[in-house]
Amino acid sequence: MRVRRALDRRIALTMSVCAIGAAQAAPLAHDAPETIAAATLEEFPVSVGARTITVRVLSPPAGKLAADPALLFMFALDSATTLSKRPYCLAAEHFLSHGHRAASFDLPAHGDRVGTGRSGIEGMRDAYVAGEDVFAAFVDDGKAAIDECIKCGLAKPGRIAVAGTSRGGYMALRLLAGDDRIAAGAGFAPVTDWRALREFEADKERADVRDLQLTNFVSGMTGKRVFVAIGKTDARVSTERCTEFANALKQANADAGHSADVIEFHLTDDAGHSLGDAWYDRARTFLLNAVTAAAPSP
Repeated sequence: MRVRRALDRRIALTMSVCAIGAAQAAPLAHDAPETIAAATLEEFPVSVGARTITVRVLSPPAGKLAADPALLFMFALDSATTLSKRPYCLAAEHFLSHGHRAASFDLPAHGDRVGTGRSGIEGMRDAYVAGEDVFAAFVDDGKAAIDECIKCGLAKPGRIAVAGTSRGGYMALRLLAGDDRIAAGAGFAPVTDWRALREFEADKERADVRDLQLTNFVSGMTGKRVFVAIGKTDARVSTERCTEFANALKQANADAGHSADVIEFHLTDDAGHSLGDAWYDRARTFLLNAVTAAAPSP
């Protein structure tokens, strides 16, 4: 069963052959921005091996859906926060207001995916150093979520974008690199090398942690539209590491003969680990233009 409900508490259920046995996830924020609150929410489970994730998709109200809607996957923390709290949901608001869809699911060790151990980045770190590659697994989760969205008629290859903030920015860009159906991506002050984070301080000499840096995945992003913005003094995720990633991606695009304008990289004057709303505004226009200009696959 796919659960579909308006966020103003007018609730309706519709059956779908796309997903069976949907679990009710945590509700979106009651103080969600107007565009989010007016949207229709669909929730459905997606099985990925032995685990199950809950995918949430927001669609514009009846009569306001574009003729050929695109889909934006957003990542920051848990899906409820990501889809209903600013600045995380700013890009989703833009897509919805133009007749397109937005979606998310919980990051590992966030929301409904917190197990018996620690949550957040610490939980992802603990799992990874214990031998569970939660980052590669997230890419598998994202690909399975896209499979289901396409199967349900909620998305088309080539008209899908991803975006994320901080830890979610890393996840979004990893997914971008791992799925050719995604046309564009954005990272807002993204993690690009986990060794720069205090949570990985004890692990930064490990080869497997070094191998997680996004510079190792630029080949999968080459030729795709990518937007990255970070403050000039971001010590939390490292402006220097993010710049190295952006330069590596620019070089990979140049080597492949792609135009320089496929990537936008901005060093901003925002203090510390923060970005002003203007950068989210700029990125959401960038993403929507990228996916609506892309011809969908047959």
